[in-house]
Amino acid sequence: MASICLLRSCGGTARRLCLRPQIFKELSPNSISKNVTAKTIVLSPAMSHYFQARRGPFTPEEKQGKHMMMASTHWKVERIIAVSMLGIMPASIYFQGPFWDFMIASTVMLHGYWGVNGVLTDYLEKFIPFIHWFWYALAMAGIAGLLNFNYNDVGVTKAISLVWKL
Repeated sequence: MASICLLRSCGGTARRLCLRPQIFKELSPNSISKNVTAKTIVLSPAMSHYFQARRGPFTPEEKQGKHMMMASTHWKVERIIAVSMLGIMPASIYFQGPFWDFMIASTVMLHGYWGVNGVLTDYLEKFIPFIHWFWYALAMAGIAGLLNFNYNDVGVTKAISLVWKL
């Protein structure tokens, strides 16, 4: 039977906390208020491999993927966008207009999209593989809403100025 095992450092010594999924079946709503003793067993090799972080070496098939650019190039573009936001944000408030509305909407959405996408890839994709479809849909709706607001209303920078005047 597979079990989940966590290592915890306590006072300079490592302690192992292991749980069997069967323990959760044994718990009933009435036993939650009672004292329950923990059962300890060792993690199976298959489960330890599943939770272990991969650092390579990767196979050529794993390296190919469906990406359009190399990871280092993508990282550089993310840094350029992040640093450019330092100048775009004050400039868009000072020089208000459609160009600056588009600049601030696109850079903020790209920066936020890449940040949340990284979190989803690192922490949730393993357990919920289809989570990216929801994030793609939400990001597309967000950029469509910002562009619609820029074209059919006062625009992002004017809206920020109006909020500040309250």
